[in-house]
Amino acid sequence: MTDATISHLKNHLPEIVHDAEQGQDIQITRHGKPVAVIVSLERYNQAFSLDKGIFNAYLRWRNLHPNANGFTDKEIDNMRCREPHEESSFSWD
Repeated sequence: MTDATISHLKNHLPEIVHDAEQGQDIQITRHGKPVAVIVSLERYNQAFSLDKGIFNAYLRWRNLHPNANGFTDKEIDNMRCREPHEESSFSWD
């Protein structure tokens, strides 16, 4: 990932957008601290697709293979942790 200051971004936006289109992530900094990231639309869609995550992948697999041995709805519900954990930002939702 490449760093760029806001002032650099302001003066070189076309080049930075081109770099992002080519697959390079650009971290934007303000006063030396990261504040944002520029990524290509393709990478953005990959990262924020609603079809991501092992839980959703398992549910899709289960829907495609209803007769396969798998977890019951109750077992899946019991596995889901609804309490936020301080040490992790992971969530099934």
